[in-house]
Amino acid sequence: MKSENGFTLIELMITLVIASILLTVGVPSLQNFVLDNRLITHANDFIGAIQLARSEAIKRQRNTEICISTTYNQNPPTCTGGTDWTAGWIVWSDNNRDGAVGATEVIQVHEPFTGNATFTSAAKSQFRYDSIGLVDAADVLTLCDSRTAEQGRQITISGAGRASISNLACP
Repeated sequence: MKSENGFTLIELMITLVIASILLTVGVPSLQNFVLDNRLITHANDFIGAIQLARSEAIKRQRNTEICISTTYNQNPPTCTGGTDWTAGWIVWSDNNRDGAVGATEVIQVHEPFTGNATFTSAAKSQFRYDSIGLVDAADVLTLCDSRTAEQGRQITISGAGRASISNLACP
């Protein structure tokens, strides 16, 4: 008698049931992992821009600003105000000390966030660093996504100009 190699129908069905159970448990965890990493990336992008503005102010001995800009793709972009940092921002140094963004003064441009993250400040639409690295005013920014009661990020800019990140339970 010739023996056949392969799976029986029962073995195949058991394998599919086990695979579906593993996918049912694993996919939501993977989705949360992706969303958490997206929040971390957004927070780190902003912290990097803050640190860049501060170090450029010290290096150039000129006021350097990071500000909200919905015109980030224009030349030169402008600071547009508001408290919604998801719109994008620019880092620029006031080389000619005229208080306006010039095409040669832009150091970094950050495009708007993708996805459904919210990134708002309590009151500030810009942070201005002076030649010794001090910021004009402290503020707290909140970064959350569409999940409720999940971990968001709170970014605090101290009066000395230092930025820090902490976890935050979003509403």
